[in-house]
Amino acid sequence: MAPDAFGPDFARLRTVKSFRLPRVLFSVVFLFAVLAVILAAVPLWAGDVVNRILVHVNSRIITQSQFDARIDQTVHEAGPPSNAARGEEMKKSVLEELVNEALLEDRAKELDLVTSDAEIEDQIKRLKEQNNVTTDEDFAKGLAQSGLTIDRLRDQLRRTVTLQRVVGREVNSKVDLSDDALRIIYEREKETWQVPEKAHLAEVLVSNGDDPARAARRAKEASDLIKGGAKFEAVVKEYSDGATKARTGDLGTVARGELTAEIDKAVFSLPVGTVSDPIGTKFGWHLVKVIEKIPVSYKPFTDVKAQLLKREQDTQFQKKLAEYLDKLKREAVIRVLPEGQAYYTPPAGVVVATPTPAPALKKKG
Repeated sequence: MAPDAFGPDFARLRTVKSFRLPRVLFSVVFLFAVLAVILAAVPLWAGDVVNRILVHVNSRIITQSQFDARIDQTVHEAGPPSNAARGEEMKKSVLEELVNEALLEDRAKELDLVTSDAEIEDQIKRLKEQNNVTTDEDFAKGLAQSGLTIDRLRDQLRRTVTLQRVVGREVNSKVDLSDDALRIIYEREKETWQVPEKAHLAEVLVSNGDDPARAARRAKEASDLIKGGAKFEAVVKEYSDGATKARTGDLGTVARGELTAEIDKAVFSLPVGTVSDPIGTKFGWHLVKVIEKIPVSYKPFTDVKAQLLKREQDTQFQKKLAEYLDKLKREAVIRVLPEGQAYYTPPAGVVVATPTPAPALKKKG
């Protein structure tokens, strides 16, 4: 495939889509980690550039160029903010992500987590396969369209996979998605899985037509016949003019709450085998027979397990990740320079170094 066939966003988009983590729980951190590394394609030095430092996170720094690149990427992904307030929120969210990633990088170093060259080459092989790229030349051209080289891609992939490992070890391992844990949640939330009471019904429907008074009289006649011992099916044949007449009035099985309020209230208070008095609705008059009642039940655990698992993957992971990042922040020393203070305030309890005028990283090229 020619490189222009997969477009200028090839490296970023395909890299994001290509990874398949062992467990779904990595998805959130994977997203921000991949975005972080892919956006690093903006060079730090370009001609005569002053690159301000916004935040110190332990021994790491977050620079203006990193911040600007992430802002540009966020706008590219989600579109420009609809107003100034949303723009400020986006900037705060971006700087928060960059701080989180710096904390994870520090933790990876502490844990001595490394990614081998073989693993990186395997990721590159997958990228080629998923994009139907058969030659190194075409792959290099596709990367170039996104401002990347193969060496830069390797560096980015190495960082991404390493951050995934931190989260896998420190967060994912703390999430309990065993059957026993899911059963406890199921029992605690059992009312959520309630299946409402149901009833198998049949009806005689006497439509109002052009003469509501006549319809009311016919409904009373039908009711009197049933009370006198006439077979319900015979009364349906003689008096009903609804669509259910061909089925001897059979309405099928309905759940509590599915019928009009008047009918619902009446039929679910009747014993099995009995027929209601005429019930008036906008359609006419209904005489409803309760053939069978099915009591309230609950969906079995096996039926809802997959739904529970998906929900808990998201909610537990988000909760554990937030707790873990808060812990890293409390153990870190974070110094926010004046240029970054509008967009990031460390949480309460975090050691905050006294800000000093922002140093500038400068290189003349």
